[in-house]
Amino acid sequence: MYSVTEIKELRVRNHWRIRELKRVSFMIGINLNARTKYKKWWKIINILIIIASCIALYPHWLMIKQAQDDIPLIAETYTTALQTTTGLIKMAYMLFTQHRFHKLLRKAETHELLQRIEIFQTGMPIKATLKKDINAIMEINWKQTWRQLLFSLGSCICIMSNYFFSAFFKNLYNHLQGTPNYVYILPFPGYPMFLHKGMSSPYYAMDMFFGACSIMVAGMSAISFQGSFMVLCKHSCGLVQVLCLLLERSTSNLVPKPQRMEYLRYCIVQHQRTLEFISEVNQLFRHICLSQFLHGLAIYGFVLFEMNFGLKSNKITFIRMLMYLCAATSCDCMHYVNGQFLANELEKVPLACYSCEWYHETDAFKKTLKMIIMRSNKEFYFQISWFTVMSLATLMGIFKASGSYFILLRDIDEP
Repeated sequence: MYSVTEIKELRVRNHWRIRELKRVSFMIGINLNARTKYKKWWKIINILIIIASCIALYPHWLMIKQAQDDIPLIAETYTTALQTTTGLIKMAYMLFTQHRFHKLLRKAETHELLQRIEIFQTGMPIKATLKKDINAIMEINWKQTWRQLLFSLGSCICIMSNYFFSAFFKNLYNHLQGTPNYVYILPFPGYPMFLHKGMSSPYYAMDMFFGACSIMVAGMSAISFQGSFMVLCKHSCGLVQVLCLLLERSTSNLVPKPQRMEYLRYCIVQHQRTLEFISEVNQLFRHICLSQFLHGLAIYGFVLFEMNFGLKSNKITFIRMLMYLCAATSCDCMHYVNGQFLANELEKVPLACYSCEWYHETDAFKKTLKMIIMRSNKEFYFQISWFTVMSLATLMGIFKASGSYFILLRDIDEP
């Protein structure tokens, strides 16, 4: 389908569109780029960050013990602890499976499945028109991928910066002012492990370093993991849209009548390749997404409770939780909304078969088309282990459950 020059240009262009994803992954020790001799050594960075973030969970525990009956503080501490724990699970998973992520992302970047379409190896006159329309479809999907990635990255950076720099500058101000008996704050809510050493000692830097690692794991692992899923899911949507296009054009005047059965057989082969690619993506994310699902059930209830508390007594907390909600929702939407989009696109395959002028074709053509329709009638969704599926209904269920948890927390907090 593509010449050597076009393949190089395509790979450079698509690499540019997801370069932020690869850079963020590289920051936390996950190499999604081409294989290098330093790739195995770079995993050490991943392991060190995981260890530092695990240590950072201890101040969360100390804060929960110190908070006593302060429900809003306990809720925020649990929220950030759960976010960090979920990030650690994702990082550990990607540490051992990054070669699979790299393989699938490479297929998406180079349009490997589209290059293998046999129709472009024949002399059919429709090749030029198909190539133009396929390029337009994939261009739209890659632009949507780029926009979603940038929005999610921006929202995560905002809340990460808010947590870290508000703690850093508040500590700096009180240190310069010489505030007596000042308990310095950490990037994430937590009680300092080395408070008795004071801010002038290196132990303060260690506390802040562990907190910074915790923030980076919570935010950047979400972008790396869910961003990878979003890229692969949007590419799958593009592949299904291309398949629908091929089926709709199966009776075009640019396809010679004697070659239409051959054309349809090539569509069947491409259909199989597309389903195999989607199945690979499903298998890669199927079980690990359960941690994200359970995390979402708990987090949104805590965040809504914190927003309600901040609206009454602390506008800064309200703004912070609003930013947190925006970041969490944008990352979750990369899972559930794009998963629903793919399911919707797959439902259009039977319609694409029916939309061509099959009624003027041979019985063999009609029978083959009927088999494609029957095969496509099976409902598909990305799975979350054996528990549920990635769909808008699941996302709405999470929001509904979170609303119930929010009401429960509010009733507990009220005297």
